[in-house]
Order: sequence, then structure tokens, then C-alpha cells
Amino acid sequence: MNLQTTPFSDKELNKKYEITAFEELGIKINVLNDLSDNARKLPSGNCYKFGVIIDEDYFWYFNGDPVKKIQDQKVDRAKMREIYSVLLEVNKNTNNIPFTFKVKR
Repeated sequence: MNLQTTPFSDKELNKKYEITAFEELGIKINVLNDLSDNARKLPSGNCYKFGVIIDEDYFWYFNGDPVKKIQDQKVDRAKMREIYSVLLEVNKNTNNIPFTFKVKR
């Protein structure tokens, strides 16, 4: 799994974001919300993007592409938690804030 980070684009950086945190099956999950489009609603969608906030700068994992399939398995909610758990482990003992972002595709 390649976990290099890609900075947010200029267009993405012009938006305003908020993190919503919740616990699901014992995992604290951070969801990035785009406040400019959906007025503080949790995003809906069927694909997940993953990223991290490092020193208040926003970055994507996986080149900012939605993760749809891994080894021919659809990325459902359980698979999202599995990927997210890896990102939590990678960022453990740092001030980095990993997050997931839902998109419709």
C-alpha cells in the first residue's frame, strides 16, 4: 500500500472544511466535511477518499482518488474502517489528523 501524500489542489484549498469525529465499532473516525456545498451535513456517497491534516495543511492519500476496490473487493463500510485503521496506525504518536471523505461516483 503506497501511503505517499498529495497536497490538496488550489480549488480544494479554497473551500472551507470541518472535521466530524465519531466512534464506530471502537474506532474513532474523522470525516472531512465540505462546508461550502452541504451546509454542515455529513456527506453522502458510495466511495471513500482518505487524507491527513499535517500542521494545518491538507493532503490526500492514494493521489486523492476515491478508493473503490481493493483486490477486486468493493470498498464498503467495513473495508473503509480497515483502511482507516491502517492510517491511524501510520499516524500514531503524531499530531496528524487522518480523515475519510465520502464522494459520489
